[in-house]
Amino acid sequence: MKILYVYGLSTEKNIVQTLRKLQCDVMEYPEVQDTSNMDEEKINALVAYVKEHGITHLMSIHLIYNVAVAAYWAGIKYISVIWDAPYLKAYTVMGTLDNIWYSAFDKLDAERMRQGGCPHVMYQPLSVNRENILAWKKRFLAKRRYIHDISLIANLYEDNAYDRCLDLLPENMQAYFRSIFEEAAFKWDGVNRVYGKTGQEILEYMKLVSPTLKINNPYNVEDVRYFEAMYLIRKLANIERVCVLNLLAEDHDVYLYTYSEVDETLMPKVHRRPPVQVGEATSFIYAGTKINLNIALKGIEGGTTQRIMDIMGAGGFVLTNYCEETAELFEEDKEIVMFRTPEELIQKVDYYLEHEEEREQIARAGHEKAMNDYTYEKKIKRLLDWVTEDEGGV
Repeated sequence: MKILYVYGLSTEKNIVQTLRKLQCDVMEYPEVQDTSNMDEEKINALVAYVKEHGITHLMSIHLIYNVAVAAYWAGIKYISVIWDAPYLKAYTVMGTLDNIWYSAFDKLDAERMRQGGCPHVMYQPLSVNRENILAWKKRFLAKRRYIHDISLIANLYEDNAYDRCLDLLPENMQAYFRSIFEEAAFKWDGVNRVYGKTGQEILEYMKLVSPTLKINNPYNVEDVRYFEAMYLIRKLANIERVCVLNLLAEDHDVYLYTYSEVDETLMPKVHRRPPVQVGEATSFIYAGTKINLNIALKGIEGGTTQRIMDIMGAGGFVLTNYCEETAELFEEDKEIVMFRTPEELIQKVDYYLEHEEEREQIARAGHEKAMNDYTYEKKIKRLLDWVTEDEGGV
């Protein structure tokens, strides 16, 4: 097996480092690829590079169309490691090619991908880079120093498709969608209250009363599913994250690290900071925060986010919305703490800020679990073993 790793939006080195640690024969493609658009010239260049260097497998984070087509033309396998859910890019002509092997972190999304025509999908939890963390630990984890009581490193989704089309919707439609948000928001019991609430007749009515409204769905999924996942779910995340941060900031020092640009009047008591680079910088914040928040998108139904894994890898304490799959990976109240309602969130924030020894014990237990069970080395080895089980299949 000779792997060519191709970079897209993410330029992190975790997978390449792991492949080398596993003594795999791996090269890095020198040109970063556009993740959504196809370019025949770049595809041909990639195919030529593959043939010149005797590459047998291409690999990347997420699906890159140029890479998928190049692998197909070259007659080799393409391994795509997915960090997002629902992963709609899989539902395309390129995404369902029979030479693509997916690693998906959301159990429910993995099953949907199989049903949607992706022939090779493996469920795997996300992971931590144990080697990097051990190196960082010598600098800032060996002696903990807290810099924040509460923090969140996240996108606020303030620039979402729903808000961009809001002015095109009549008041009765806006009221209908507000009722969906009111029913679904701030309920973190593992039940998705958004999917299935928008039928095709709703979309047809929207198009009838607002002819200029265009739902540009590029995927082989129903418009209803696309609208709920890309419009409603992201708007709901915006509502929940802004409101939760404001709620906690009434009584606590809350820090937000983000690219998002929100009017200061909407979050007057939240301390906003510029984004930080994923890796050692984020780990420093996670280790130095008493309570690290995770408020996942409700579109992630059966998976544990990378944020949770990164916090645990850094040795930080995680307070997250409830997810059944997360409760399977980590023991609740011993390795991780979860909330299901705003009232429970506030109660647990107050409790764990006051009970430092108990909080730090949970953080240590979560750190040990992540570092022992959910490492890149174990994940990539299992992934490669699965891919190579039937080398005659491509």
